[in-house]
Amino acid sequence: LWALLWIVVLGLLWRSLMKGEGFRYRVHTVLLHLPMLRGLVQGINSARFARTLSILAGAGVPILRALEIAARVIHNLPMRAAVERAAVQVREGGLIHKSLESSGYFPPMTVYLIANGEQTGQLEDMLERAAVQQERETDTTIATALALFEPMVILVMGGLVLLIVLAILLPVFELNQMVG
Repeated sequence: LWALLWIVVLGLLWRSLMKGEGFRYRVHTVLLHLPMLRGLVQGINSARFARTLSILAGAGVPILRALEIAARVIHNLPMRAAVERAAVQVREGGLIHKSLESSGYFPPMTVYLIANGEQTGQLEDMLERAAVQQERETDTTIATALALFEPMVILVMGGLVLLIVLAILLPVFELNQMVG
């Protein structure tokens, strides 16, 4: 009962802390530095960004406005800030891929495809390719993690069943020894 109460209290505390912009920014920064989650967070957010920017560029939206809109689909705050800085640098005459590359938050392949699209004038097509590539890579990462997670769940469940069986049988064995 106490454990359940603590879980609820910690959950409510976490929820209220995540409403604060500064705390959420720090948590998102930590997620980008954790080895196992970094690729997943980057992949999901850069795929969303590339897909949205591709659609907006294909629809004829000016690139500065498209960058501002595409930044909003990124859930990770440091990555969103990097795109917003990129929009400012593009307004000043910089290149999109240089700005994104300097942040270090976007996967190298995505940055390379954006650079290629900027040089060849086919930014929309290259963004689409970057989105497809990132989505495929993210799906593979998730599938691999789930494939590794399944045996661990089976082992944990087996351990719990073993504990339950032992909790039931040990008292029976002790009663037999006391009688005999």
